[in-house]
Amino acid sequence: MSQPAPGSTGTNDATTLEPASTGDGKGPHTRATAARDQHQGTHTATGSSPEELRVLVVTGLAHKNERHYGPLADVASETTLVCLDPDTDIDGATAVPVPDIGPRIVRIVFLFFLALYEGYRNEYDAVASISLVPYGIYALVLKSLYGYPAHLGIIGIDLDHHARQWYGAGPRWAFRRFNVVSVPGSDHAERLVRCGVAPTRIEILTNAIDVETYRPPDDDAETDYEFVWVGRFSEEKDPVRFVRVVAELDATGREFRAAMVGDGALRDDVVAEIDRLGVGDRIDLVGWADDPVSYYQRSKVFVLTSSRDALPLVMLEAMATGLAPVVPAVGSIPDVVGDGHNGLVVADREPATFAAAMARCLDDPDERDALAANATDVRSSFSLTQAGEDWRRILATLEA
Repeated sequence: MSQPAPGSTGTNDATTLEPASTGDGKGPHTRATAARDQHQGTHTATGSSPEELRVLVVTGLAHKNERHYGPLADVASETTLVCLDPDTDIDGATAVPVPDIGPRIVRIVFLFFLALYEGYRNEYDAVASISLVPYGIYALVLKSLYGYPAHLGIIGIDLDHHARQWYGAGPRWAFRRFNVVSVPGSDHAERLVRCGVAPTRIEILTNAIDVETYRPPDDDAETDYEFVWVGRFSEEKDPVRFVRVVAELDATGREFRAAMVGDGALRDDVVAEIDRLGVGDRIDLVGWADDPVSYYQRSKVFVLTSSRDALPLVMLEAMATGLAPVVPAVGSIPDVVGDGHNGLVVADREPATFAAAMARCLDDPDERDALAANATDVRSSFSLTQAGEDWRRILATLEA
């Protein structure tokens, strides 16, 4: 969740992209879209078409399989998920769940042997995974044993996590063994190139949202909050900073309400900071919400205070619901949010800087509404349909 590191990644780095003007007055192309367009012109399948491919998926995702692998099932001939979640049910896909035995760690180990057996008893054209440890490692074993081209998907802060915890020769070696590595945006793509992954093996995979669920409210819908913050109460999301931002804005005398949707390890710290700064009348702590759409629809501006991030799903959901985002330039966020076009990108993460941007949204509702209207463009560029097109390109690259 950090900003792209400066410096060139090499003259042949096809994923190092700068925003290009559209020439239509609507603001710059996102770097993610530019990367996707570029790859569409560089990868051509030499074997079967995606509609003829049989894909084995090794996954430990719980309630996210539909969002990540539903678009794959829409384009592949056959999709089989060896999975931990016994309730996995995706149209067009077959689920092979691990028996509900023992603690999760035991089931993760069992998943490995179940994947080996499934790869042995049936023939596949490729194996797909998300997250290097352990599912990507399992995919590499299947590649080694059965010759299946292997895909690794990096989402969230996976790359940052590995880099901070135990990054070294092992993970770098593993990244280079995959036939394709998909990432949510240009920041991760550039990092992978610096790890030695060939640019031709890196693809953008849309962090898809359900645009039927996350849609703008009716024009006459009531608004309860000027600002909404959504996420885990964890160090990298920095919820305590949002409390300090609210205190800065409160000191200006403006009237507003804010909601914090989430929970986590830092909840006590958040409560203590609210009490210390005396902003309990400004912030509603509403707790965790599996589906925060109602809070988006009852708010005007989405605020993100993360110190590290990839391409936050909550930001995309909020934009699809018609909220103007106030965000820092971390991870691949600049791929999507253009300052003054479809949101406000703060120059730094100081509370006063955030507060100034939020005050701008309060003081100029016309500008805020224009930003929000432009923000809804993510409904087409980050839809499940677009994710399906990305999977077509990934499968074509696997077969190249």
